[in-house]
Amino acid sequence: SPHDMVGVLLLVRRAAIFVLLLLVYLYYRTTGDVQLAQIGLLSFAAIAQVGPAFAAALFWRRATAAGAIAGIVAGMVVWVYTLLVPSLADAGLFSQALITHGPFDIGLLRPTSLLGLSASPLAHGVAWSLGLNTLLLFVVSLATKPSAIEQVQAGLFMARDQALVRPAFRRWRSSVTVEELIATVARYLGEERARSAFATFAREQGLSLEPKREADAQLVRQTEHLLASAIGAASSRLVLSLLLRKRAVSTKAALRLLDDASAAIQYNRELLQTAIDHVGQGIAVFDRELRLVCWNRRFGEMLDLPPECYAVGVPLREILTHSQMEDEDAPSDLDHRLVLYAAQNGPCQERLRHGAMMIEARSDPLPDGGIVVTFTDITASVHAEMALERANETLERRVRERTEELEDLNQALEKAKANADDANLSKTRFLAAASHDILQPLNAARLYVTSLVERARGPEEGRLAANIDSSLEAVEEILVALLDISRLDSGAMRP
Repeated sequence: SPHDMVGVLLLVRRAAIFVLLLLVYLYYRTTGDVQLAQIGLLSFAAIAQVGPAFAAALFWRRATAAGAIAGIVAGMVVWVYTLLVPSLADAGLFSQALITHGPFDIGLLRPTSLLGLSASPLAHGVAWSLGLNTLLLFVVSLATKPSAIEQVQAGLFMARDQALVRPAFRRWRSSVTVEELIATVARYLGEERARSAFATFAREQGLSLEPKREADAQLVRQTEHLLASAIGAASSRLVLSLLLRKRAVSTKAALRLLDDASAAIQYNRELLQTAIDHVGQGIAVFDRELRLVCWNRRFGEMLDLPPECYAVGVPLREILTHSQMEDEDAPSDLDHRLVLYAAQNGPCQERLRHGAMMIEARSDPLPDGGIVVTFTDITASVHAEMALERANETLERRVRERTEELEDLNQALEKAKANADDANLSKTRFLAAASHDILQPLNAARLYVTSLVERARGPEEGRLAANIDSSLEAVEEILVALLDISRLDSGAMRP
């Protein structure tokens, strides 16, 4: 993610280590063993350039990041010119004329004796680099104004107003009551959050929260912790000191407290605004009168609002009117939608149409009576639902068509089966009726053949008559078998 600074810092650190090792190796290969003893001294002189900025960060509240950067850069430039360049010149990488006569034959700019001041090379380079470093640190810091985050961070490291802060960290007897501590925290966190936090702490520690009871050290430390979450550690200590000392406070201390608290609150607000601006949903917060309190950038982009709607105090009715959003269920019932948004008995959810975009609006109640409304672009989800519905309708239609086809086929099959049964029954009836007529001529023919055999005059005629009788007998057996089959089909005979 572009906002994940951990990965960026790791990459910068690894790259810096690699570059430093490469430069050291190149320096060693270039100078050889001649300048090996000076590498340590040059390194100490280089790392000493962070000393002024480090000391100023601990002991001078007015120091700024711009001053520290300017001082370190200037110190490193002078270090390179007064210490590194002469070392490389001794190794033969630069002409000795630069060291002897200076650039462009300007003697006052000789690296080993700037402005004619001579000393040992190391002392000369360190003095000039640290001197210019410190000078630019003070000048640039005084010329620039510390940012809010720099002031808050400086307060975390610097011991300021020790006389005011010290009583917050030791046991004492004071007239400060539990109710006063809760009221102090409520100014920064809100009444409900403050009382809820103190109630949870008292329940866990087994303490009493009687309003008029004097506060003990545990409650004071919890108060400091709660304040630090809103205005920073340094400001929270100063707030407690002002409350516990019960004495007149200087105007300077009070103004400093106000500056720190304002800067911390402004920083937290900017941080929160930046965070919600990167949220993919549109977010808008309304007070109990349904007037706009805060919003994010996506809120205006989704609703395509005119510039006059981007202001604190604009009614929700006006925003819905200008956005031209319509409820799919009740496009014209604006009053009913406003009542639903303002309901405090739970979240309200509806789908709105804004041109070709489908938006889901969800309203959730806030403890102070206001509401927070989130607008989510659900166009892709709606299109997916519509595609799924169309697919379901197509599938249902195809299933219905196939069902109708199968029903038609079943009806045709039943009709064909009925026709076949009728034909089979007609065949059976025909065979049963015709069986007597078919067998009667055969029986008569056999009688004639039997008579012919008895009257045969010669052996040849007897043989022919016997063959005819055998053939007629075979035909009779076949017809009898067919008649039996017809009886089986008709059920007149059991197998």
